Amino acid sequence: MNNSSFSFVYARQIDIVDFTKSLIITTTLFMGVILAMQAYAATVTLSVIVNTSLTFNTATDNFTTIQPGTAVYATTTLSVLTNDTAGWNITLSGDQKNSQPQNNLQLNGATSTQISDQTEWVPAAATSSAGNAVRISSLVNSGNVLAFRVMSASSTNGAPFLATSWWGTADNYTDNANTLWAGIPSSTVQRRVGNAGSGSYSSTAHLNTVLYYLNVSASQPTGTYNAPITYTATGN
Repeated sequence: MNNSSFSFVYARQIDIVDFTKSLIITTTLFMGVILAMQAYAATVTLSVIVNTSLTFNTATDNFTTIQPGTAVYATTTLSVLTNDTAGWNITLSGDQKNSQPQNNLQLNGATSTQISDQTEWVPAAATSSAGNAVRISSLVNSGNVLAFRVMSASSTNGAPFLATSWWGTADNYTDNANTLWAGIPSSTVQRRVGNAGSGSYSSTAHLNTVLYYLNVSASQPTGTYNAPITYTATGN
């Protein structure tokens, strides 16, 4: 009787040991599966192209009433907001220069009556070379013309947009060898008046001002004259 009891206990101990071994083996295999699964990895790269955005606005302070023989001035401020890191440029043209005999300022209701333009602006091939802009004393028709130039002092771009070889190094409302003027181009050939290159990108608006000169002779007929002008801003 005692021997049977002892044999039963011993046999049960063997079963527990075997069960423990089985559990250890099973657990080890399960951990091996987990480790094998964790060894696999994938890398993804997110990519996106940001499109170019450009917003362009203008604001004009117009001419006052002119007294023949006394020049008057007006301005248009150009505002460009863009994310184009390559920069941008602006062209200019007179919308009605090709009607009648090639002048922009035409009398309302009688378009054949006009105020003369300065010789049409033709820029040089490079901004380092002068175009055909001239000082006031060299304007055609004794200076009784409409002319324009790009101002330097009002530019938030400075040299990257403004070519001083084209417009001169000074903003002067009287005759100055360093202040140059040209005629507004025709609508058939838009002319570039400024170029902001790749170094001009900014998250804020860029401002540049165009200055207009006007004088008329004592024989110029009275009335209101208009000259529609188109500015176009384009990314480089």
